[in-house]
Amino acid sequence: MRKGLLALAAVAGLQASAQFGTAPDFTVTDLNSVQHNLYTWLNAGKVVIVDASATWCGPCWSLHQSHALRDLYNNYGPPGSDQLRILFYEADASTTLADLQGTGGNTQGDWLTGTPYPVVNEAPLTLQGSVWWPLGFPTVSLIRPSDKEIVEDMWNFSYNQMVAEINQIITLAAVSVPETAEADGVRLFPIPVADVLNVDLGTVQADELVVLDATGRVAARHGVNGETLAQLDVRPLEAGHYLVSIRQNGQEVGSRRFVK
Repeated sequence: MRKGLLALAAVAGLQASAQFGTAPDFTVTDLNSVQHNLYTWLNAGKVVIVDASATWCGPCWSLHQSHALRDLYNNYGPPGSDQLRILFYEADASTTLADLQGTGGNTQGDWLTGTPYPVVNEAPLTLQGSVWWPLGFPTVSLIRPSDKEIVEDMWNFSYNQMVAEINQIITLAAVSVPETAEADGVRLFPIPVADVLNVDLGTVQADELVVLDATGRVAARHGVNGETLAQLDVRPLEAGHYLVSIRQNGQEVGSRRFVK
């Protein structure tokens, strides 16, 4: 019965808006046994985003698959300009670690691989649903550090829309893209690119390259048939920032950014 009610809440969440007002303080422990305190972050001047989702929730999975929060964290969290914090709060107390890993019976997929920000899965729940997901999942609360106010629910925002919304609170640092992006043996060149993007996979095993635009939508696909150097024709793409998702058997094994 409880899951049925939550499922209805998730459907209602398609019309959801956050419970705006002062965010109550909380301290939670993530899957790595690290504690996180909301007001410590806010008092340090960090913008905070709390994503209240459930592993079985379709709209939540769509948000997760867009990589908008992941990209925000990598660009503007501790790995980047260190201006914000993001917390994933699994808001169904019956969710198991296997569900989060994508191997349980109540999940849309793997929520942990490639997620750089803290993930909290606790029972009983310590966050109040009336505040953090009053109308269902997902609810993505944006919290302003100056007065600790929840100012927006960004559940259906693209990456660019999230950046624009946060820029109304603070001025986010410019994200620079190096001439060559290289890590874990994978190299993209030239960057910026006009016609053909070379993807040197090094020793990484992959069977497909998927190009995603800034909103997380698929812009192009390229099959990899054993070659270590793939060439992507990016001429049909509009100018902008893109992500190459490197995949093997449908699972992402890495990703790299580029600019056209």
